[in-house]
Amino acid sequence: MRILIRTSMKISRYILPILATAWIGSVSSRPFGDTLRMRDFGALPDSGEDASEALRKAVATIGKREIPTVLCFESGRYDFHAPEGQDDRVNIVARLRGIRDLIIDGGGAEFIAHGRLMLFLAEECERLTIRNFSLDWERPYITQASIVALGDGHVDLAIDRKRYPYHIEKGRIRFTDETWEREIDPESYSTAYDPQSGAVLYGTRDCPLSDRNAVFRGEAREIAPDTVRFFGTVDRPLPIGTELALYHGRYLSNAMTVVNCRNVRFEKIDLRHSPGMGVYGLRSENILLKAVCTVVNRSEKRRFSCAADAFHFTNCRGLIELDGCNCNGQGDDALNIHGIYARIVAVSKDRKQIELFGVRFPAERVFKADDEIWPIVRTTGSRGARNRIERIVRKSSKRLVVALREPLDKTFREDDFIENASWYANVSIHDCYFGRANRARGILLTTPGKVVVHNNRFMTAGTAILIEGDTDYWFESGAVCDMDIHDNLFENCGTSASNNGGSGWGEALISITPSFRPADESSPVYHRNIRICNNRILTYDRPLLHARSVEGLQFVANCVEQTCDFPATAAQRQSFCLEGCRNVRIAENRFIGYGKPDFELIHMNPNNICHEKAK
Repeated sequence: MRILIRTSMKISRYILPILATAWIGSVSSRPFGDTLRMRDFGALPDSGEDASEALRKAVATIGKREIPTVLCFESGRYDFHAPEGQDDRVNIVARLRGIRDLIIDGGGAEFIAHGRLMLFLAEECERLTIRNFSLDWERPYITQASIVALGDGHVDLAIDRKRYPYHIEKGRIRFTDETWEREIDPESYSTAYDPQSGAVLYGTRDCPLSDRNAVFRGEAREIAPDTVRFFGTVDRPLPIGTELALYHGRYLSNAMTVVNCRNVRFEKIDLRHSPGMGVYGLRSENILLKAVCTVVNRSEKRRFSCAADAFHFTNCRGLIELDGCNCNGQGDDALNIHGIYARIVAVSKDRKQIELFGVRFPAERVFKADDEIWPIVRTTGSRGARNRIERIVRKSSKRLVVALREPLDKTFREDDFIENASWYANVSIHDCYFGRANRARGILLTTPGKVVVHNNRFMTAGTAILIEGDTDYWFESGAVCDMDIHDNLFENCGTSASNNGGSGWGEALISITPSFRPADESSPVYHRNIRICNNRILTYDRPLLHARSVEGLQFVANCVEQTCDFPATAAQRQSFCLEGCRNVRIAENRFIGYGKPDFELIHMNPNNICHEKAK
């Protein structure tokens, strides 16, 4: 068995990079016909002028040329402004449409955004490379504060008014920029950071001072220069000096977005802030992120970077590869790759037309004519036989009526789901770092493609790797079929996970928690073939794995070392909590100072687990 596992991992290390090289080479080795310089379009470094129109002119010129092109910036600072008074919408600086064989080279420049804007939106582009720059916002959509005093019914926060302008009128505090004015978003996070390490403060998670940010919904009063008193109930006093990230919105605009693109490469980019996600991809094929990093702007003494996920990909296919990326400080997970479940709300009499409702995501953006689909049983998440969308009959808002090639099997009915079987990704994540200054989890992976996660370092506040499949809330699909997690370093992960007894940011070091909950030993399984092997795990607490509804689960040849770096307070007290899993193998692991590993089995026959004595 050991030989088979090692062979499988050896193959996975080389096959996916070979696949990546096949399309990456198609970008980098093609002869490029011309070089254009931003200077020639009126964008000069360090001028302080708005470079938005110059970039739009350059993109328009490239779109007309239809020859391979390199667009070059010089080093220095370039400013990009949203139009005044347009904070209610996403303002796109450069819209790339139908462009092929383009390299945008920032030349090491510093891009500074002002207001609610997206730097690049690429649609239906092929062989596109964007590289070599940093991106930040002059006034981020997050305000940083630090606790200077706590009293009976109030908290006093120090806020650098120069960096984070604000004014108070009639007891309400409003934070401002040259183009916007906003309050503290009551539905956001108010993440707490340790002032010494910059990590998310142990055990705090979201809204750490009061439930749903109640303390920030009451009266505010400036009691001294750059010091504001917020009146309200403080449910959990935090240490004096704790730093807070106060959000003014979460998904306002992504830094860069690709839609319906092929062979896209992002390289050597530092994302210091974004009002939403850093890089977002939808229905795109083959995406490489090489040394793309969400980083904290330390010169501004910040603890945060992007307001939401660093990287997020929905219904993409081909290969998504992260190589040498560093994710720190963002306001949500470092990476999320998934499909979308759309609910069946109506079926025609001949069962060849169905109406779909995109609960969280417009169905018309996920499903197109000629896509293959899987029907999904709502109660179990089980996939039916593939079918195909012949045409789009009607679309409106989040509803989509499609005609199928074959009648929908009678097994499926209203309130079941549809998943796209043509658009899902293979994934390779290697040589990356996922730090503890990130809110929430490390990486979320739900895709039926081949997944390899190796040679990374995880130091996450929540679970390091979360594998779900959600028919309850986000409706993110993608039951796993083949995943290798090997040769990684996990270091004291979960410092702000589930130690309050709730789900928090994950139950264990690796959490596999689809919405489907097995009822008994005979229940069907959701995920398959997940192998966790040859990793080094430094942990201050007990839970290593929380797994639900997996067939072919392996936790083999890992080295687990106990630390004393944080208090051990996780809600799960067993090393392994397994629910409704089958063909589980836990063997050849080495435990140093950890003690004897223990198990909780739920809706499982003990014969479905092979557990060899730990070394």
